[in-house]
Amino acid sequence: MASCVKKYDNPAEGTMGAATYIYAVREAYRGNEITLSPSTLGGASQIQGVVISDAAAGNTEPGLFFIQQTVASANQVGDITRGIALRMSSGNVTWKTGDSLRINVEGMKLDRINGRLTISGVTEDRVTKLAENRTPLVRSANLAMLNVMMPEYESSLVAVHADVKDYAAGVLFGGERTLSDNTGPQFGLVTRNEAAFAGAQTPINAQFTGIPGYFNASGKDTAGAKRILQLRNINDTAFLSGAIYSNFPENFEYPDASAKSSYNVTATANNIDLASGNWKLQQAILGNTVIRDKYNLPGKQCIRMQQNLTTSGYVQMNFDVTEGASKVTVFYGKYYTDPSSTFRLEYSVNGGTTWVNVAPNVSYMPDRGSLQASFRVNVTGNVRFRINKLGLGASSSTVFNGRLCLEDIVVYKKL
Repeated sequence: MASCVKKYDNPAEGTMGAATYIYAVREAYRGNEITLSPSTLGGASQIQGVVISDAAAGNTEPGLFFIQQTVASANQVGDITRGIALRMSSGNVTWKTGDSLRINVEGMKLDRINGRLTISGVTEDRVTKLAENRTPLVRSANLAMLNVMMPEYESSLVAVHADVKDYAAGVLFGGERTLSDNTGPQFGLVTRNEAAFAGAQTPINAQFTGIPGYFNASGKDTAGAKRILQLRNINDTAFLSGAIYSNFPENFEYPDASAKSSYNVTATANNIDLASGNWKLQQAILGNTVIRDKYNLPGKQCIRMQQNLTTSGYVQMNFDVTEGASKVTVFYGKYYTDPSSTFRLEYSVNGGTTWVNVAPNVSYMPDRGSLQASFRVNVTGNVRFRINKLGLGASSSTVFNGRLCLEDIVVYKKL
């Protein structure tokens, strides 16, 4: 098991003086080219962030690089992460992934170039390197989330688990592949022929970490632009697996939350038909409370599991998938301001008679937002899975057993 979100450094914390935030620069754009200046940036003339692209790997065009910045939101609901593309006048990028930069952008142009929002006219004398080897935040998402929230995700660092739809033996990264995860519109996985990994073979499915954006060769319009994802280097593929089962992800959008709104019901009433099949929701309900429940947009529901239990609660498949499994992923987070809790993934190959623990328990949960857990498994034939929320007892200064939110559970076929 691993989550793609790590501890990350935020060099933008504190008073920024003449600097403004990347999200404020993006908000300043209104569809036409503007010249950046204190008058257009609320008195500021600088931005800063961490380099997230990898010029040496060759999958960004010469002179183009990307920076990202994460800042705490004022309402304490979640952090704000934004990225932006920058174009060097010289066509030469010397900064490396993880370099923290401060850039004087006064007089530079902000516009969409081939669909991508870009600051043009960057020169080396306008850039100050503040630190090296910073770790930027990698946000987990699915393709539906990227599609509906592209202004928030564009030019930042994300990780998605998806199938390569045009996969076949010998298919290489070079050019454009098609990504799909059964959640929404497909994305193009774009790899320049000049990239160091263009000649590597694509997997059937993987966690792809990269930089999403729009591509429109004819101009700056985004309405009809293609949605793309660009990897930085070959190390941006992980958790290789078989294809997603056709009836997953289970996103808990059906039925309406009112169909399972009580934690304490009879054993039979815990069993409910969801979109993927019949599931047991023991000490679990369908939650749809805005802000408090951690559901993934554009969805409006997730699972919420009860707090302070002394026995386990389960979100459990009452059916088998039949072609084995190589991976299971799930988004998770704590409900509202509750303390964290502890859960684990288990599987059964005998119809639910006995269950096997897959991986170490998951207990770290951020105060804001959600994470995605990726579990490697290696099971052939019929198999079913469940999330076991451990019954640790009432929360205290030493026990953490708050309500748990689960979203978008996906099972992947055996390789």
